[in-house]
Amino acid sequence: MTPELERAVANAKKVFARYSLNGRITVCNCPVCVAPETERELVRTPLSQMSSGLLAEYTHSAHGWDDKVADDFRYLLPRYLELIAAGDIPSHHDIEGVLGRMYPANYRKAWPKKEAAAIDGFFVALFRAELNKPDVAGDFGLYEAGEGVEAILCAFAGICGDVRLLLDVWDNTAGRDADVKIAGMLLAADWFKRRLKNSSWFLHNREPVKQAMATVIAWLLTVDNWQRLETACLTETDETIAELLSQAEGIIARHA
Repeated sequence: MTPELERAVANAKKVFARYSLNGRITVCNCPVCVAPETERELVRTPLSQMSSGLLAEYTHSAHGWDDKVADDFRYLLPRYLELIAAGDIPSHHDIEGVLGRMYPANYRKAWPKKEAAAIDGFFVALFRAELNKPDVAGDFGLYEAGEGVEAILCAFAGICGDVRLLLDVWDNTAGRDADVKIAGMLLAADWFKRRLKNSSWFLHNREPVKQAMATVIAWLLTVDNWQRLETACLTETDETIAELLSQAEGIIARHA
């Protein structure tokens, strides 16, 4: 976990400390969701000791959203963020849907400014850390290089976050690793359908999430990114990476 992520998690713990479960938690008790013993464990386990496996049971409980659920979720949120930052995702799937219950909350408009800022600050730190992770060409070239950053963009869009906040971070993160991830997302996208690779952009068919994807596509195809990839290509010493960067440049030239 980067120092910036550690600070973001610590801030979330402070900001959301006023919430509690008050002895009960709202979950779905149908046969395929949360068993009574699991429900009791969610209530009695100290937040700092809650495992990703236990929290995943809450993540995938098919209950709705109301004021009680909103408070339950905000009580749990610092632990969610801590586990995500540690790479221990509290979900049976991936990061894209782990915080999806927040979608109806519209946190940036409905929650106090300090809470919204804590969430935004966490995603900025998480995104910057992902941008700076090294990538190398694998069996499929750079096809997978942008998967991590795209997953975070999807997750942020899925809670009604403003993806432009993260794209601004990308604009201001220099270096080979961040450049390669631009190429990776461009190479993995379906340009015939003009859509990005990650299917979570279309999960639940939510228009704001689709609009967020369109914002990311428009950003990927900017002249600034074409120039950024050209510079990266000219300075790249690995011939395979240089060729893939050049291919990504071509995508921008054809589709911008």
